[in-house]
Amino acid sequence: ALAKLLRSGTPAQARATQEDIDRAVPVISRASHTYAKLALLGDKALFFNEKGNAFIMYGVVGRTWVAMGDPIGPEEEWTDLIWGFREICDRYDGRTVFYEIGAERLDLYLDLGLSFLKLGEEAIVPLDRFSLEGSARKGLRQTHNRLEKEGCRFKVIQPEETGSRLEELRTISEAWLAQRNTREKGFSLGFFDEAYLKRFPIALIHQGERVIAFANVWQVWNKEELSLDLMRYLPDAPKGVMEYLFIHLMLWGRQEGYGRF
Repeated sequence: ALAKLLRSGTPAQARATQEDIDRAVPVISRASHTYAKLALLGDKALFFNEKGNAFIMYGVVGRTWVAMGDPIGPEEEWTDLIWGFREICDRYDGRTVFYEIGAERLDLYLDLGLSFLKLGEEAIVPLDRFSLEGSARKGLRQTHNRLEKEGCRFKVIQPEETGSRLEELRTISEAWLAQRNTREKGFSLGFFDEAYLKRFPIALIHQGERVIAFANVWQVWNKEELSLDLMRYLPDAPKGVMEYLFIHLMLWGRQEGYGRF
């Protein structure tokens, strides 16, 4: 009990303020990885360096401080930022965790005294080589052709159009959650939030005049990477509808000049 009383408390602010998000937007706009967009959710706190040109997004659960991914910002700022984050964790007697970091700069985290645990892998598709041609893509062609015959079509709307479609998208999202008897997650993936979705293009799948599936699209300024985040579809959508969306989004990304998906 005495040890608990003497332990430093967790800081009151465990979520980003609107001011923090506004400050992060220019940094995110120059990021080369799409996961930087997760900072716009507002469900994590943001730890900035002194220059304000780089930050770490993180959440606190008990004594565990979990940073989401590598720092966002110029790589030359990462070392000081990572050590600064470790120091603030120590100040509050917290455990330092970095979740879903890249393999390129593991040395920075080794120097910090952290150990590694591999939880999974990330699938990356080089878009300049992606097509539906060849025997290896027979399954993709079959899915594509079957859903085309069922009247499905793909469209990407820009952020300025998203606001007018939000109620339609919310209906799909709520039906998707209800079917799975689950709730929104957050932290390492997006959730249905109007302010968040309005920032992105949305990939839509229509069947006739009805939207049956959607996903918000993450892009980076130099077109090195294209990804998606929130993926939802109606319970009565044709089987394979999300695979159909993936196929079309990758074809669209190749046409738009993106490097990887």
